[in-house]
Amino acid sequence: MNKGRKHTLEDKVQRRPAQAINPQQPADVQTILDSLPYRIMVVNPDKTIHRVNRTFLEKRKLNNDSVLGKICHEIRYGLEQPCREAGRRCYMEEVREKRHFISTIHEIKTPDGETRYDAITVSPIFDKNGNIVQFLETARDVTDRIQLEAEAQKSSIFLQHVIQSTVDGIVVVDTKGYVLIFNEGMERLTGYPAKEIMDGGHLSRFYDMDVARENMRKMRSDSFGPVGKLNPTSMTITAKNGEKIPITLTASIITIDGEEKGSVGIFTDMREVLRMQKELEDTHFQLVQSEKIASIGNMAAGIAHEINNPLSGILIYAELLKESLQDNVQYLTDIQEIIDQTLRCKQIVSELLEFSRQSVGKTSSFNVEQFINKCLNLMIHQASFQNIQIKKHFEPDLPELVGDMGQLQQVFTNLFVNAADAMEGKGELSISAAYDHEKGMFLFTVQDTGPGIPEKDRQEIFEMFYTTKPAGKGTGLGLSISQRIVKLHGGQIHVECPPGGGTIFTIELPCEFTESCGEQPVFVGMDDYE
Repeated sequence: MNKGRKHTLEDKVQRRPAQAINPQQPADVQTILDSLPYRIMVVNPDKTIHRVNRTFLEKRKLNNDSVLGKICHEIRYGLEQPCREAGRRCYMEEVREKRHFISTIHEIKTPDGETRYDAITVSPIFDKNGNIVQFLETARDVTDRIQLEAEAQKSSIFLQHVIQSTVDGIVVVDTKGYVLIFNEGMERLTGYPAKEIMDGGHLSRFYDMDVARENMRKMRSDSFGPVGKLNPTSMTITAKNGEKIPITLTASIITIDGEEKGSVGIFTDMREVLRMQKELEDTHFQLVQSEKIASIGNMAAGIAHEINNPLSGILIYAELLKESLQDNVQYLTDIQEIIDQTLRCKQIVSELLEFSRQSVGKTSSFNVEQFINKCLNLMIHQASFQNIQIKKHFEPDLPELVGDMGQLQQVFTNLFVNAADAMEGKGELSISAAYDHEKGMFLFTVQDTGPGIPEKDRQEIFEMFYTTKPAGKGTGLGLSISQRIVKLHGGQIHVECPPGGGTIFTIELPCEFTESCGEQPVFVGMDDYE
């Protein structure tokens, strides 16, 4: 063999085949290092390489002659100057300063631009006097692991974003009910900050535990859907402010390797759904009421045709009898009763026809204070108002109100008469008018000191033919007609009864009225009877 011939890496590997270690004879250091799958480099204090293992040479396609005795930064990173001078970390110097091993992930850019990652551990080697005599560096490629962790982190972040951006509330708890995940939807739903719940928070903060146990029982049974699942279930949870919130819950048990680890629940806020359902029910109710009104309108049209003429005849002949029996007081009283009751029948027919009007008539703008005073002047001279004290409060500089003065006068006059009847002709009637510039709405209140309206009757007083007055005192159409007129003007009318007694009617009306309804009456054929 030529002694001057340089040995290649393959020659060295062939010259040093792996041999079984004799337990009686300890293996030398190099044999141990060569058996390791990591790249190993032993460096002297002057940064020269003292020893490397087979894995180091194979991975870098080098041989011992080209490595041993060379400066570590030249072989390790291909640098012409020390690491720190090149703006890089020098692990050897850090270990020398700390006198303790360090572990780190080192990013490497390959010549073809690929990014690789090494897990590096550098340890000091001490002599018996505690002096650092060498450094041991182990390195292994962890690029696949780093990339896998990065992908897992991306997936985790994406999943977190999905959970947090979901409108519904999502809660994950362990088997003892402690909260592990509490998303933003749940924060909005309950008012609890996630941190407050996550820091040792328990499901019982917002979820009734008896209901929770029942839902878990359902999930473990196959009688309520698939085992481990809870089909949408209606229930309530408790917000931080104590409000009971209606929700729909869908839940699943989290099972890993056949063992229950917790559960996940999706909480859907049902308040808006229930509100819309209530609106639909109200709309349906109004539709039914409209159908009732249509039936009454048709009936009123028939009454006008069939009864008005006979009633007129009765009145004429009653008046003739009254004139011919002027000297008989007993008969005069009976005849006057006939006349009064006949006029009452005509009034009922007239009010039915008035109720059937669909649109507001002629509109104009008018002064609010003058309008209220005009309505009062029609009433204050009646006997029922003689012992009633009237108090008025008008906000200064009120704008003019636009609407059908005649119909609105009917509304306020009806409220004044009802107040006088409720107080039995003795008490205090308070009337106020204000204007909300922000909403563009007038606010009227009519308050009496009567006994008030029983709670059971308050929801009914605007219904047709519903009256709290004694038989013969009212038709039950006044408030129904008033409500309809106010709504046709784009406003609302409400009633409330304070605990101390009395009744307050509140009317809201827009400043400027715009007719939104057609000019046709509600009932076919009713335009002949205006």
